Amino acid sequence: MRFIFSLEELAGFFDKNGIDAYRAKQVFHCIYKKGLLDFNQFRQLPKAVISLLNKNCRILAGEIVTSRICEADKTEKFLIKLKDSYLIESALLSSDDARLTACISTQVGCAVSCVFCASGMAGFKRNLTKEEIISQFLLMRHHAQKSDKDITNVVFMGIGEPLLNFENLISAIDLLTSPYAANIGSRRITVSTSGIIPGIKKLADYKKQINLSVSLHSAFDDKRNTLVPVNKKYNIKALMDAVKDYISKTRRHVTFEYVLISGLNDSSEDADALSGILKGISCKVNLIPYNRIEGADFKTSASRDVKKFADRLLKNKINAVRRRRKGFDINSGCGQLKAVWK
Repeated sequence: MRFIFSLEELAGFFDKNGIDAYRAKQVFHCIYKKGLLDFNQFRQLPKAVISLLNKNCRILAGEIVTSRICEADKTEKFLIKLKDSYLIESALLSSDDARLTACISTQVGCAVSCVFCASGMAGFKRNLTKEEIISQFLLMRHHAQKSDKDITNVVFMGIGEPLLNFENLISAIDLLTSPYAANIGSRRITVSTSGIIPGIKKLADYKKQINLSVSLHSAFDDKRNTLVPVNKKYNIKALMDAVKDYISKTRRHVTFEYVLISGLNDSSEDADALSGILKGISCKVNLIPYNRIEGADFKTSASRDVKKFADRLLKNKINAVRRRRKGFDINSGCGQLKAVWK
């Protein structure tokens, strides 16, 4: 069975089977414009085309097993089962300004293993295929459209390190931004990384103006080595150099994610060090309260310490935003996704 991913490949498949190639655009219209995930609902297509699709093609590479909603902020988390029975998680994040953001995973498990993040605790299994990445979007969009909503933004901040699955990530983004498919604006798509420098360099040469978010969490190598072990391979100086090169090439600012952990990285010294390495860089800092997870003995910074940290950054002329928690009570907040439900 072939997955419907490429318009050109589908048109070629139709042509080989004696069907006009323009029917491929109609198929994409049904999937991406109408949100239909069942070939039998493609009523504008001839029965012969629908029969051919049913026998040879597949739209989805996974299915929603269950979902859970956070009553406080309406964040919804989805447990998705892949064809090989591995499980991943995705989420829909609602905003006051009518944005609906799809948070998408790129790997089964995670090899980066940040110590405050649940995603890497079960270890790394494999990369997701481009079809599995897109399937998350299609499943969540279909779910949202039942309530007359539609996805406006996409963030690759689910399970896994996106830049360690670069080719499939880019293939998925190309489809998400295609006018024949989801047609989401490039600037409404964000890729988050723990600091994979080769991937950042490749992303700097990518033709679309997507957003880059870097999970930083400390300006000190010794602390970051512990929090984000990949720092032992790509240290802070090398990471900052790569970010500066990215900004120079793309003319885009970068967001730095900083999870505040009580007594570990939330002091005035930490804030000043962060200000120092970000000086002169076109960026903003998202300050994120630590979300507790099983197996990690960390504490969330007190509200007064978060405010003090933010004020220190602002005093040092660093654009800092205190981010609201989303979905933490259903374990879909930052660092909580792990595809194990209780």
